[in-house]
Amino acid sequence: MRSSEDQPFRVPKTAELVARDLRGRIVRGELKDGDTLPSEGELVSKYSVSRPTLREALRILESEALLTVTRGSRGGPKVHLPDPRLAARHFGLVLQSRGTTLADIYGARLLIEPSCVHLVATTARRTAPAALNELIEQERATLAAKDEAAHARASARFHRKLIDLTGNRPLILLMSMLTHIYESHISTVALAANVQRFDSASRQRGLKAHEKLVALIDAGDGDAAETFWRKHLESIDKLIRESYAVDRPIDLLE
Repeated sequence: MRSSEDQPFRVPKTAELVARDLRGRIVRGELKDGDTLPSEGELVSKYSVSRPTLREALRILESEALLTVTRGSRGGPKVHLPDPRLAARHFGLVLQSRGTTLADIYGARLLIEPSCVHLVATTARRTAPAALNELIEQERATLAAKDEAAHARASARFHRKLIDLTGNRPLILLMSMLTHIYESHISTVALAANVQRFDSASRQRGLKAHEKLVALIDAGDGDAAETFWRKHLESIDKLIRESYAVDRPIDLLE
């Protein structure tokens, strides 16, 4: 087998170099979301390239969803920031191609989320309770209205907020992708099988668990909060296993 040092050195095409420069400007914030790039003539002059080369560079960025190219007098390449949802979809397809199951996805959540709760309780106890209690009020309102779909969304927002409150950007993005994959798969399976996700009693228990967690965070008791939240997630895992075929590979192609 040839080592990486034995591989021939590939010189990037001019279009790739132009795309790299524009990509860097987008990621660094020099180009903002919604900005329209200068005219084709201006870009050709700026980069000293031909129009076909510039168009190839723009197609590269369009394929990465960093640009939308529209035609017409008011058209032009419009800038988009990297979208976590697109990353989640690609990540999900990679996992699906490797036979990843719902049990695997939820198992990752069981490992990560309780540790996040510990971090929030020890570093964000002054700000976290108010933010979480606001979401609990939304959950309570959806329960009173007996709106299952709205309650599921409100509960998901509570879980996402727990991760956001850690302030750890890589962790926030990772959990956002895992949650998107989990929710997409559950929604598809539940719709196909006409399965009710959780009954009223289960939703009430979930609300009480959220309230208790906030109290533990407010007390700054990271160990107790982490232990409690792990047990809560394990109880949800049990309900999920009773309702869905968790050992079948996830399906995100529907």
